[in-house]
Amino acid sequence: MGENTLGFCEEFVNNAAEVVVSKSVKPDYDYIEKILRQAVNNAAVTAPYFKPEDVLIYLQGSYACKTNTKFQAKMEVVVELQKTTEYDYEKMTNADFVMREDFFVNFEYYFDVKRFKDALVSELQKLVKQKITVGVTNILIPPLADLQHTIDVLPCFKYKCFTPDGGSIRCKLVYDKTLDEHYLMFTNLHAANGQLKDEITQGNFKRMVRLFKHIVAISLREDMNIQGVRGYFVECMLYNVPNEMYFSADGKLLSVFLKVINWLNFADLDDFVCQNQIWSFWGRADGFWYQAAARQFINDVIEFYQAFPDKRTEIIKPITNRK
Repeated sequence: MGENTLGFCEEFVNNAAEVVVSKSVKPDYDYIEKILRQAVNNAAVTAPYFKPEDVLIYLQGSYACKTNTKFQAKMEVVVELQKTTEYDYEKMTNADFVMREDFFVNFEYYFDVKRFKDALVSELQKLVKQKITVGVTNILIPPLADLQHTIDVLPCFKYKCFTPDGGSIRCKLVYDKTLDEHYLMFTNLHAANGQLKDEITQGNFKRMVRLFKHIVAISLREDMNIQGVRGYFVECMLYNVPNEMYFSADGKLLSVFLKVINWLNFADLDDFVCQNQIWSFWGRADGFWYQAAARQFINDVIEFYQAFPDKRTEIIKPITNRK
């Protein structure tokens, strides 16, 4: 491919696939964790159905899984309630768990994540003194002071999904304000399955995730041809690519990319699953995609590859260790 005028060069692929270590992640997380902890403490006073010590705050998403790019601007932080006066994760039994319509959950008063989220929003608004945005399932806090990142906060309950064999899977119960429903997110399984696939493919799975996410970010900055594609969608889509596609005879990442994109171009998308392997990838709630959008994205990536030499030469430079 080095002599060709069509498509990526090896240098671009290798640089875009590398792990990007952001020096701003730890100080930004430490700063926002203190604010979130104070909001939790205040909310526990105004809504005394839980204790602050029963709330976990931790990083998740691309920074936690090392699939971020140099363009990353959003940090995902979980605020997870494990126990209330009526509900205790550790004491949950099968009788507490009632599912309907694939991923929605019937709940009693003590499963009301909306109430928990509303209390957090109220207290965060007082603390940050800036406009925060209440999303479908999350809370978005704009960069504060010297922070480099927008903070994407996910309020949730630690939840236990019971399996037919008598076991259980840890998950998160979240509230979708658009649907006015509670449903389950299996982010722990998502992370674990992604890590396992990355190990099986000798690191090439996450390399391709970072490469594809770079393509989205570059397009957004140059021609807006690729829009509305979340990093989560990219990762889940690539998770469905067979492991053998992540290896090449010549050992080059460019060859791996071509195998992956060619496989996706001809793939039947019907049976694609989320990376948690619990749900279908397709659906109407937050966190699910549409096949037409996925097919368009695949076509857009191919067009991006074919048009690469025309406008993207400035991107071909080392990107490791940048903010």
